[in-house]
Order: sequence, then structure tokens, then C-alpha cells
Amino acid sequence: MINPWTQGHVPGARMSPTLGAWQNRRKLVSSGWVPPQWVRLSLAGAHLYWYAFQPLILTAGETDLARVTIQEDFWLVAILAHATSGLAAASGSFRALIYEDLLGYKWGKYGVDQVLFTTNGKEPGLLKIPHFIANGSPVNCRIQNLDGANPNTVSVSLFGYSAWWRS
Repeated sequence: MINPWTQGHVPGARMSPTLGAWQNRRKLVSSGWVPPQWVRLSLAGAHLYWYAFQPLILTAGETDLARVTIQEDFWLVAILAHATSGLAAASGSFRALIYEDLLGYKWGKYGVDQVLFTTNGKEPGLLKIPHFIANGSPVNCRIQNLDGANPNTVSVSLFGYSAWWRS
């Protein structure tokens, strides 16, 4: 049987389940997905890091923008979000768009509904290939409240690996 923890392991790189080698929704007969070796080499020696956008308190149907500036080279692995609205729609209670530059949408041009945009506690929602964001890049997050009757507080975080202390 193939062991995803040891197959293609980079010497000296710490094994980490956040890279997707184990996902609880998988059947026991299927092996977990492991990023390619060039990705694991890029992350060798990096440490886990979070960037959190300010929580946006939105009135019914309102759209607002949050922004963070990346302080060091950052490899984005997952996007996490939480909303307080009790909207029971199949698409979720908000629509979001994250982009790095106002003139060139690097991740997408259109907002994505909550259930497609972010992970939750049951599904890990890892990016198949981590997205690199260079030092000093501004990252914008546009959130639209889909609940037409109630306010909604949305919190979004970027989870990944930082390498600021490496030479």
C-alpha cells in the first residue's frame, strides 16, 4: 500500500497534515492527495502563518471591502471564513472575492458564494497548489451580504506558510 506520508518525502522537511495527506472524507482504500515535490520543497523550512481580515459588519444586502498587506513572502494554502447570519440558503449567507491587485484580478473576476469560497470544520478546503503572494502585496477581500433581511458579520482569514525568517 502507498503511504502518502513517506512517498516522495523531501529530506529534512517536516511532515504536516495541513498539506493534505489526510482528509477525513476519504475512504480508507483511497490514498490522500499530496502536493507535488516542487511545492513541498518551496515550503521546506517555512512556518504556519495566518492573515485575518478585519471582520465586516454588513447590513442587509450590503457590500464592503477589507484589506491586508502581506508582510513577507506567503504561500496561501486555505481560506477560512465564518458568518453570523442564519440564512438557510444553499449558497450560504455571503458572496466573496479575494484579489491581489485592483487592475489585475489574479484569483478571479467574480464573487463566489460562501459554500464554494471557503472551507468549514467538516471539509479541509485546501488549495491543490498553494498560491504564492509576494512580500508587500496588498490583498483585498470584497464581501456581499446575501441575506436581504438581516445583518451579517463575516470574518475571513488566509492560512498558509511564511518564510520571512529564512535566508
